[in-house]
Amino acid sequence: MKNPFHCFVCTLNVTTLSLVIVLSYTLTVTALKSADIRNHLGTRTPYRYKFNKDDSRISFPNCKDTKIWMVLRHGTRLPSAKDIVRMNTTLKDLRMDIILHNRKGKGTLNYEQLHWFENWDSDIPLGQEKYLVLEGQDEMILIAERMQKRFPNAIQNKYNNSTFMFRYTATQRTQQSARYFTVGLFDKKHSQHVYFEPVLKVDTTLRFYKHCDRWQKQVKKNPDTFKEVSLFGQSKEMNDTLLSVSKRLGLDRALTLDEVILMYRVCGYEISWHKYTTSPWCFGFDEKSIKVLEYYDDLKKYWVDGYAHSQQAACMVMKNMFDSMSKRGRNATFLFSHSGTILKLLTHLQLYKPDGPLRGDAIVENRPWRMSNIDCFASNIAFVLFKCKDGDKILTLHQEKVIKLPMCSRELCPLAELKEHFHNTIHNCNFTDLCSFESYCT
Repeated sequence: MKNPFHCFVCTLNVTTLSLVIVLSYTLTVTALKSADIRNHLGTRTPYRYKFNKDDSRISFPNCKDTKIWMVLRHGTRLPSAKDIVRMNTTLKDLRMDIILHNRKGKGTLNYEQLHWFENWDSDIPLGQEKYLVLEGQDEMILIAERMQKRFPNAIQNKYNNSTFMFRYTATQRTQQSARYFTVGLFDKKHSQHVYFEPVLKVDTTLRFYKHCDRWQKQVKKNPDTFKEVSLFGQSKEMNDTLLSVSKRLGLDRALTLDEVILMYRVCGYEISWHKYTTSPWCFGFDEKSIKVLEYYDDLKKYWVDGYAHSQQAACMVMKNMFDSMSKRGRNATFLFSHSGTILKLLTHLQLYKPDGPLRGDAIVENRPWRMSNIDCFASNIAFVLFKCKDGDKILTLHQEKVIKLPMCSRELCPLAELKEHFHNTIHNCNFTDLCSFESYCT
């Protein structure tokens, strides 16, 4: 997105320009806050709105943090190739329609909002789809710094290949996330000497579902998986939302579901990319419509990555955690992966489970399964091993916040209790058995 003031920047001195930017930003952000848009952007919600700001050391009497295992979704990224193409075509055409109609007095956009549309552009080159952006780099650096402050014994500030392990998937966004995370731990100079585990083309731990034939056929490529999503997409609530967005933008036709979903996605991306500017594609939403679109996102993730189907193959990444805690040597393990891994692991841990299945006939308002909270950019899950006088214990964090696992009686959970509960995960987790479609059918 171009700087919204690029057309007249050269005519203003620095002081005046700063005042204009601050005023415009304040007005726009105030409007977004009043509609609570920023906290309902699904999997594209900025991590800066969700992380734990308290980075003070976490300690317990008669205990010492000795190991940490952490899996992180990559930081904020660019859109997919498909979305980039649609930004350069569909949204550019829509932008012109919105500008023309609002100049005729239609719609609810004020002068400042219309100005954002007039200066919006998309110039992301194909070939950089899904690349990590500057905000994603900052997210990783800051997460690393905060986690080191919380657990200084488990996460040393000096790099040693025998005590640290870093691993990422075969993608630019996870590779760069891992690299900037090490900058946060060891600074830019010393991070140059960090060793990263070799990338696996077929990674049955960090991206097990991509190579799980049974999951691909029974879930991702199964039309039945998307029945509830399709039902909600055709519901009265969604149709009312499409009309509401169209009216707010001054259009004389109803936008399609695909168009509004694209606007919602780009609104999330551009809010995530820029701390101090906004996205004009957010102006079509009010608090009611943004929550409808958020539910659409949550519903899809529930049926693809969550509790609607068994996520047994997530035992692969969970087993890695237990192995890491049991082995001697490396104290700190950091794995960089994707949304699908995070959500399936949360499901395997029985976290954020709704009271009942999410359906397409009505929005479940107070659901814990909400992507904006549990799977925003840079989402993460960490397990910390504490050596205590009364035995080894595990502390679990999600989004850097201490949480209590459902199978534990307290936050600092005895490791023996966890091992007993996840006995099958530790001892009967065989990728071939879990993911072979042929063996399942026979």
